[in-house]
Amino acid sequence: MGRDLYTQRKEIKYIVPLGKALAIRDQLDRLLQRDEHCADGPYLVRSLYFDSVNQIDFAEKLAGVIDRKKIRLRIYGGETSLCKLEIKQKTDDRQQKLSLIVSAADAAELLHGNIKVLKNYFDTSLTGMKAYGIMAQGQYRPAVQIAYDRLAYRYPMYDTRITLDMNVRSSESNLDIFSPDVRYTPIMREDVVLEVKYSGKLLGFLSALFAQFHLTQGAYSKYCAGRPVYYDFNY
Repeated sequence: MGRDLYTQRKEIKYIVPLGKALAIRDQLDRLLQRDEHCADGPYLVRSLYFDSVNQIDFAEKLAGVIDRKKIRLRIYGGETSLCKLEIKQKTDDRQQKLSLIVSAADAAELLHGNIKVLKNYFDTSLTGMKAYGIMAQGQYRPAVQIAYDRLAYRYPMYDTRITLDMNVRSSESNLDIFSPDVRYTPIMREDVVLEVKYSGKLLGFLSALFAQFHLTQGAYSKYCAGRPVYYDFNY
């Protein structure tokens, strides 16, 4: 535990109708290799997003601030074997992601807003120190749980990764990402979030594929879309 991970890539997002997304999936299956975790089908991603006492990250996204961040705790497939605390920072379409692998016990403490457990990683993790500083200064607390089913593809050149996120849903009442029984609110039923991430440049055959389907690039935040109750009461 305590291992830092770092990625820096360009990120493009598309919102794609389900029927078209399935056609894109079929093309990607011919062109790229699936991530090992979804060889037989999509895998579950569950994320708990944190925000400051004045909801600064939510507000900056709505306001279109160029330089912004999100802090989230993420698990895969409902398992506790891999828990990652991530700081995702974006400038326009470029993203930097700092990740810290934490123990399931410490992840459970973070669910309850106990950020002091991050001090357990100070000796080995700059990400842990940075996350603690941000969260302590802004009095960050859990805000919303987001879940979705993901198909992921990779291509070694330019560190290319493409994901299709389906059945995006959220809960503003149950913030326990380990809970087996969460009543989610659907965010997307008929649309899919297509994300394209790469370093350097987007490969020509992938550009041609997306052009074939007449995709329109757009900005989309699962975090903000997953907070309809908060939005309705505060905006």
